[in-house]
Parts: sequence; structure tokens; C-alpha cells
Amino acid sequence: MAERGLERKDLEEIFTGFEKRQDEKLHALEGRMDGKFQSLEGRMDEKLYALEGRMDGKLQALEGRMDLKMNGLEERVVNQFHIISEGLMDHIKLLSEGHAGIVARLDRMEKENEHQHMETRALVKLSFSELDRRLTDLESQVKDLQDWRKQVEARLRT
Repeated sequence: MAERGLERKDLEEIFTGFEKRQDEKLHALEGRMDGKFQSLEGRMDEKLYALEGRMDGKLQALEGRMDLKMNGLEERVVNQFHIISEGLMDHIKLLSEGHAGIVARLDRMEKENEHQHMETRALVKLSFSELDRRLTDLESQVKDLQDWRKQVEARLRT
């Protein structure tokens, strides 16, 4: 038999057949891979749901413990606040009493200053009257001396 060369048409048929077989193999492989992935996804979902359940339980237990601790902390904070507020109230009362004492002392000092001011005014008025009298006496004496001097000068001229 004489060998015949492969023609283009023959090569195309070979490649077309090869491509079909490869496509069938790929589709079969894809189907198996999809099945495996779905199986794996199902198992992962089951494990995740189980893990979520365990985590929910642990989170609830943790929340319970945290609630207990927060309640205890809240009670301690409230008690401490009451203690501090009572101390502050005592300090405020002391300040109020001290303020009242200072106001009373200032009132006494104001009355005393007013009394001293009135006494000082009376003394100044009395001193002013005395000085005015003395000045009037001095003026009168100076006038008498001036009159006497004029009389002496008039006698000396004559």
C-alpha cells in the first residue's frame, strides 16, 4: 500500500476529534470537581455551623461573666460615689459655716469702722471749731496790733 500523505482535511478531522475528546474529558473533570467542591463546601458549612454553635455558647458564658463583673463594678462605683458625696457635703457645710462667720465678722468690723469714722468726724469738727476760734482770736490780735502800730506811728509823726 502506498502511503498517502495527510491532507489538510484529514488533519482538521483529527484535531476536531481530539478537541471533542478533550472537551468531554474537561466537562467530566469539571463535573467531578464541582461535586468535590460541593461536598467540601457542605462539610465546611457543617463545621462552621458547629463552630458557630460552640462560639455562641462561649460568648453567652462570657457575656454572663462580664455582666456579673459589671454589676459588681457598678455597685462599687455607686458606693464610692456616695462616700465621696457625703464627704463633699460635709466640706460644703464647713465652708458655709466659715462663710457665715466671715460675714458676721465683716459686719462687726463695718459697724466698728462706722463708729470710729463718726468719732473721727466729731473730733475733726471739734478741732476745726477750736482752730477757727483760735484763728479768729489771732486775726483779732493782729488787727489790734495793726491799730496799735498805726497809733504809735501817728504819735511818732507828731
